[in-house]
Amino acid sequence: MKYILSLFFLLSSFSIFAYQVNPMVSELLPMGSGSQQTMRIINTSHKTLTIEILAYNLLIDQHGKENLKENDSDFLIIPMTTIIPPGKAQSIIVRYIGEPVLSASEAYRIAVNQVVVDLDDGGYSGVDMTVSFRTLLNVVPKNSKAQLVILSKEQTRENTWNVLLENKGNRYIRLSKAKWVIESENNKLVLDGKELSEALSGKLLLPNSRREISIVLPEKFKADTSTLEVIF
Repeated sequence: MKYILSLFFLLSSFSIFAYQVNPMVSELLPMGSGSQQTMRIINTSHKTLTIEILAYNLLIDQHGKENLKENDSDFLIIPMTTIIPPGKAQSIIVRYIGEPVLSASEAYRIAVNQVVVDLDDGGYSGVDMTVSFRTLLNVVPKNSKAQLVILSKEQTRENTWNVLLENKGNRYIRLSKAKWVIESENNKLVLDGKELSEALSGKLLLPNSRREISIVLPEKFKADTSTLEVIF
């Protein structure tokens, strides 16, 4: 009997698996020379890999749940499937060919999937590990801007706040790339970088949307007696 284990990795690249993908986060313009990028897939295994690339629209609801819908019309991907020998790399062209005039940035996942090809007609038994890297790609019109509003914050546990955010602008916000400033009467805490990324439950706020996120803070900071400012 054959078992297939599928692993999905967001926003990072792991060399301990069969291949690497770069970049994992990118940004394109809706038209012109900035509407195209090159992805690089490196086969770090000792076996030949068969790879397919698919594009998905990315939507995130207020509770942080992602909804992906396959999109076969907004991107020209060359090649969409490829075979990469051990230790070799393949460059993939990803060009946005969707609506050239956007009122707000659009978010996508570009999935780079390992395809299992079973050539064994016998009684094969074992575990095949297939890896899917889902990269984040935003198509961003020129002069678009984010506008972050903190709608509410409440204490859910001794060291955890629930924060409701709204992006009233037309450009996405990567919340983990901002600077979070928390102040109480006698204490001040500035979170950014890796420390902030580890404290946040959500990393992306799409334009014209709301999202609830949780953030882990020292117990001395209470939601009802502390202020919060997010600087990006």
